[in-house]
Amino acid sequence: MAPERIRGRSGFTLIELLVVIAIIAVLIGLLLPAVQKVREAAARASCTNNLKQIGLALHNYHDANNRLPYENFHINDSPRCNWLAHLFPYFEQPFKSELRGATTYRGLPVGPGTANYPSGSFIRNAAVDDTYVVKILSCPSDGAERISVDGSAGMGNYLAVNAPNTDQRDPGNRNVAGVFYYQMHGSTPDGSILVESPTTLTGIPDGTSSTVMVGERPAFPDLPEAGYCGAWVYAEVDSAMGLPSTKQWCATTDQSGAACPGGQQWFRPGSSNNYCDANHYWSLHTGGGNWLFCDGSVRFLSYSVGTGVQAALATKAGGEVTPGDI
Repeated sequence: MAPERIRGRSGFTLIELLVVIAIIAVLIGLLLPAVQKVREAAARASCTNNLKQIGLALHNYHDANNRLPYENFHINDSPRCNWLAHLFPYFEQPFKSELRGATTYRGLPVGPGTANYPSGSFIRNAAVDDTYVVKILSCPSDGAERISVDGSAGMGNYLAVNAPNTDQRDPGNRNVAGVFYYQMHGSTPDGSILVESPTTLTGIPDGTSSTVMVGERPAFPDLPEAGYCGAWVYAEVDSAMGLPSTKQWCATTDQSGAACPGGQQWFRPGSSNNYCDANHYWSLHTGGGNWLFCDGSVRFLSYSVGTGVQAALATKAGGEVTPGDI
């Protein structure tokens, strides 16, 4: 009789399968944080590059017009008159110039063609509609480029910096200590219109490497109170903010209905789930956010930088001494 052949095993036992699955789960658990760190590093690098491109556009605008753009070019013309819309030809976005004609403010003629307007590029981007999403204005850490929940406006993540205690909605608040501010104000008792001198790179006594001009704030595309916050196309609420912000532009209550803290909203950590955090600079990066300086450099500042340093960086001629290692 031929000897009986021993049949080979046809597969793993249940216990062996469970052991393999457990090992794979442990490996995934070990690798996931590393993968997330790599993804965030890539998003942060892309965000840095966005700000560098914005800085280059601002410098090219300055070369063409011998000044930096104002935050808002026309106090009676909110859409398409902010600093961002005027940069479209300088970072290769669809662009068609549209010059708004003269209008009135407090009964006086203002706008192109009047004595109130200094020379330069006072043009608005009319090539795209409000829902156009600009990739260069969207930080990857904030997710895919998007529009507001109501479908009416393209969102963005970068805001021009106003000086402390700036209130651009108050025509009498003539705080021009920062790089960005309104082109004209009306602060005299007789209601006369005052055209503000523009910011130039040579007119920053504190130094271009010690003065910030653009910072980050994630978009809030669905705010029950305001509708949304972060649309690139608008003039005041969504294109600039103070350091600190002294006004609650986007929300006065949080998601639970509690009043937002008023007064001094500094650069500090925030949450996309807290409506009040639409009122100050922060980012979805870990530990801080990217800032564009007037020399075109982009630096990552920690939330621990301190309010004194923040206020100093937001002014162009305050004479403050800021740490060299920020």
